[in-house]
Amino acid sequence: MLPPMTTRTSLRARLAPLALAPVLVLAACGGDDGATVRNLDPDDTSGSGSASASASASASASGSATASGSEAASGTAEAECEPVGDPATATSTVSVLLDEWRVVPETADLEAGTVALEADNGGDEPHELVVVRADGVGAIPTNDDGSVDEEAIPAEDLIGEVEPFPAGETCTGVFDLAPGDYVLFCAIVETEPDGTVEDHFANGMATTISVAGEG
Repeated sequence: MLPPMTTRTSLRARLAPLALAPVLVLAACGGDDGATVRNLDPDDTSGSGSASASASASASASGSATASGSEAASGTAEAECEPVGDPATATSTVSVLLDEWRVVPETADLEAGTVALEADNGGDEPHELVVVRADGVGAIPTNDDGSVDEEAIPAEDLIGEVEPFPAGETCTGVFDLAPGDYVLFCAIVETEPDGTVEDHFANGMATTISVAGEG
């Protein structure tokens, strides 16, 4: 039986000015801002991972990054951990369990500052961790099919993301979190060999955290 094909349209990398992640991820990952469709089909061995020419990204000295929409990538052979930022700069570290179908932080109450989110993929499939400032899971815009409407998320609310990485691995993202409420979620959508669509967000991979104190 053929394995499922997994595609994931990355959220716009027009990150909030307070986010630490954008500059660091561009430096650490060779300019990969995540503004592509990631093809995680194990049978795809092209491995080029290049986006079409219309996708562009730039980082400013103020620590913000921009990208023009989301474009189709030629694919990678498999998901790989692409850490975001340097955990040594974090003022606190919080573990976040990802599996089918949950996002479970070790605590839902955090202190404002530079926070390292250690995403632990305890499931059987690749997962990701997206951080959006929002009042609750219900505030995340969705399409008619229940998938995340990525283009409808305000750029200033998109804090950052740890892109899809394999089961059994831990991948860390470091983000500046100001006081407020945030939603952590996985927006991967898989198409099984029989044509069944499996939406990680719609299946329940989302939760809310609260950040207190002065950022």
